[in-house]
Amino acid sequence: MSIATHSIPFALIILLFLLALPACAYAGFRFGSMELARNPARYAEGKMPGEASLGALLALLGLLLGFTFSATLSWREASVAAVVEEAAALGTAFLRADLLPDAEGRPLQQALLDYGRTRIVPPGYRATRENVDAFVAASTEAQSALWPATMAALTPQVPAPVATFVAGGITEVLDAHSRRVAAASKSITSGIWSLLSFAAASGVFIIGNRAALQGRSLSWRTLVFSVVLTAVLVTIEDLSRASDGFTVVPQTPLIAAVADMESALGTAALASATPNP
Repeated sequence: MSIATHSIPFALIILLFLLALPACAYAGFRFGSMELARNPARYAEGKMPGEASLGALLALLGLLLGFTFSATLSWREASVAAVVEEAAALGTAFLRADLLPDAEGRPLQQALLDYGRTRIVPPGYRATRENVDAFVAASTEAQSALWPATMAALTPQVPAPVATFVAGGITEVLDAHSRRVAAASKSITSGIWSLLSFAAASGVFIIGNRAALQGRSLSWRTLVFSVVLTAVLVTIEDLSRASDGFTVVPQTPLIAAVADMESALGTAALASATPNP
């Protein structure tokens, strides 16, 4: 299962849509003006063709946008839930490890802390293939230490119910990783983006074209429609990006969980270093 990547910067996506859709409207208007100049009688009052085609195209565009927006919103909610679940699993496993004797429990808790630090996506993170591979490699390396630390901590002296309880917490951490990867792998395919872009460009092109064929100028309403359509497409792209759009998947639950683990280990270390009176 591959984590979705975004090689094109988000700001460039916005700029492309802002320029491309009004340009398509203007191109349609210019094409319609030339067509009207060549054959004005064909587009006399009451003989304007393509009304049904334009309505069907815009209806189809609305349907495509609606379904895509719904899918990306669902993926974003799944990504947010996966972060919360992973933070809860880390915190639970850490507390369960505290039931073990210090000599066995502290190394396991330290391994959980090291792993939790690698799960936090830094601010401004861009999900390029290189960045994603580096993030996954660091996380996988820390994750590989969890189960050996668990096996080392669960000595024969640990009661079986406690060992099962602790091991269950670690397996839940590993399962939370799988669920988070599954949520992060969802993305709009290039084929769907091509279809959306083509439908949007065709819609504004035909609107501009019909304005010219009717002998009207390219009005501000067409440009406003292009900008609104751009805003919808940008919002869809924003929801499909977890870390570098206008809205990002919050890492607050993981940051809080890691801070709690650091505080607990720091307090434990301080208590063990304080001599008894």
